[in-house]
Parts: sequence; structure tokens; C-alpha cells
Amino acid sequence: MRRFTAVLIAGSLLVSACGSSVSTPDVAIEIDGPTRPDIPWDETPEKARSNISCPDDLPVDSVTSVDNAGPGSVPAVTLAHVAEVPEASALAFTPDGTAFVGTRQGAILGWVEGSEPEIVLDLTKDTSAERDQGLLGLTVENGYLFVNRTDNDGDSVIEAYPLVDGVPQTDGLVELLRADQPSGEHNGGDVVFGPDGHLYLTVGDGGAQGGPFMTDQQEAHAFGSLLRFAILYDPTPALMAAPDNPFIGDAPGSEYVWLWGLRHPYRFSFDSATGDLWVADVGQQCVEEVTMLPDGGAGGEHLGWNAFEGNLPFMEQEIESHTPPTFSYGHRSGLCAVIGGHVYHGDALPALDGKYVFGDFCRRAIISYDTDTGALQEIEKDTVSPVGFVVGPNGELYVVDIAQGIWRVESA
Repeated sequence: MRRFTAVLIAGSLLVSACGSSVSTPDVAIEIDGPTRPDIPWDETPEKARSNISCPDDLPVDSVTSVDNAGPGSVPAVTLAHVAEVPEASALAFTPDGTAFVGTRQGAILGWVEGSEPEIVLDLTKDTSAERDQGLLGLTVENGYLFVNRTDNDGDSVIEAYPLVDGVPQTDGLVELLRADQPSGEHNGGDVVFGPDGHLYLTVGDGGAQGGPFMTDQQEAHAFGSLLRFAILYDPTPALMAAPDNPFIGDAPGSEYVWLWGLRHPYRFSFDSATGDLWVADVGQQCVEEVTMLPDGGAGGEHLGWNAFEGNLPFMEQEIESHTPPTFSYGHRSGLCAVIGGHVYHGDALPALDGKYVFGDFCRRAIISYDTDTGALQEIEKDTVSPVGFVVGPNGELYVVDIAQGIWRVESA
């Protein structure tokens, strides 16, 4: 039986934003994860469905090339290469402008723009980096560097490293969460603090073509969901389910679930001005999708997978209801893997103000989505292989490029 483990540190009381108090457990919590189908994988209906050709009339929007954009379109942008880090996979800024760059293999480098990155923490000996594995997400909060990675057993691990004089320390390391992944695919990646102060993350849907763990799923569980945790410092960090999470039930990890019906939400973000939540979910073979949930969502929304891939019926199973994507696009012209971004509110690119800027890994493109008109426009192509977008302390947008490192988005 696969297990999903959240390691909780002993504490007294957690006071939620609404003022209620919840006792903090003083023991580790283990939750059953998804199990594989009882029949051989090659015989599953999910794999068969994954090999069906995509229809020609996909109900998705098209991405307009910047070269063909009409009047009133967003102009092309340029990229400034600011840090050479091969295999870069994650980036996190501190409020003073210091940054940490993670590599897929598990190295973490300290970096200040204008200087050379230097390794400050080496986790390569205990980080797996096959398929969708590796060091996948970083964030800084309250004097700790939070890391989302997969270890040598293939487990997703969330860790907090205390920062001393700006350097992460292994002394005082706290392991916050461990997910026993069924496979090396769809391991999620992001670790994000929301405007409500809670920690959000995903461990993916368990992997394998077609989402075999999702078919006929009638209850939310930890895999295939966006998870939401309250965090307590007593004095070191500890996680527990946010008191107002929507699900309490028998399904594994349901008390941690905020949204469900997700495949591989590798990147997600909150609009810094509105608190809206943007979830980019990497598709199967036909559709890439992005869903915006106002004010972070009400909690409990089902985003469709694997009954739907975007707006396209997939396993044709019945689900009570689902929230359709805000926009989606088909696998045309080399587009095939959405990399979620941010709504831009910086000063350097006024034409992008209020637009959602994201990427597609396969096409090596940066794309803008106009929240007013719904237009999707490619604004840069062929410079980077994007795996993440991060807003710096100055409000400007940076791109994490798996091939060459960190780039800053600038006006052309």
C-alpha cells in the first residue's frame, strides 16, 4: 500500500485567520495513497484512451504568434540572461533581493543579481532526477528556505532549512511532509505561500498515462489535488490541515485538500494584487489548461481530471460537477506542456500590466493571456526552455530556464 505521510512537530494551539483554535497533533500522520489498477498497465482503459488521436476540432483557443498579432496586441519582449545555472529548476527571492536557485539534481545556489551563483546547500546525494523528479520548488518565508524535491526513494519531500546570515543550514532542518509517490511521473513541484498565510503544494496525480488513480474518483484525496496547510512555528515550522479546508472524510489526505481533479499542476501562483489563484495543469496528449479561481477559490472545486482534459471529455466518467478551465490550448505548432506563470504588475512592461504571463516548455515560448479579451499571444520564442516564472522583489518577472539558468523579462 502506498503511503502519504505528513510529519508534524509537537505544538500547542494554532489560531486560524477566522480566530478558531485547533489542537496540533504531536505524532506523524500516515495516509494511504492511491493504488494501481488490478489489471496490467498495458490493458488499462486509461492507457488505451491516451493513445487515441486528438480531434481536429478541439474546443480550445489558439495562440497567436507575435509575428502575426494584429493592432492593439502586446509587443514582443526580450530576455536578459542574469545567471548561468545549467539544469536550473527553481528560484526563490528573499525580500532584500538575495535569491536561491535550485538545480534539478538537488544543488541550491545563493545568488545576487550581478554576481556569480555559488552553491550554499548540496542535496544531490539524496535527490532523484528521473522523468518528473528532482528539486522542483523553492520559497522563502519567516527565516526558512522551503524545498520541494524527490529523494532517492522517489518520495516527494517538503523540507524547511533555517537561514543563518542568509545561508540555509542543515542543522535545524525540519522535514514537514513526505509523499510516497507511485511513480516518477507527475510529482507536482511548486511550494507557495498564499495571501492567507497558508502553505500550498501539490504532489501530482500519481503518474502514468491517463490518470489511472483518478478514474471513478468520487472523493478528494491527497494525490490529484492542490493541498493547503496551516503552518505553526513553535519555534520550528510544523504543518497541519488548514482549519477551513473543505474535506473531512475517509479518503487518504482529504483533510489537506483545497482543490481536486488535477493531473500535473507543476506551477501555480497567486495574483499579488487580487489574491486570485492561477493553476496551470499539464495535459495528457491533446490539451493544456489554466484555471483562475477568484480570491484563491472557495475550496472544494473539482477541475475535471480525468473525466476531462481541458474542455475535452477524457474518460467519459460522470462527476458531480467540475470547474472548467479559464483558457486552454491544443497541442499544435509544437505546443505541448504549459508552465504556469504570474499576473504581471511590474513597472518595466506597461503593455503587460494585468496580463497573465506563462510559458510552454515544448515550444520554448513565453505567452501572455489577456484577462479582458481572452487573447493568447506568444510574446517571445526560442530563447529559453521555461520551467518556472518568479516575481522578484521589484515586481519584475524572471524565467527559470532548464538549459541556461535565470533570465529577466524586459521590453524589446
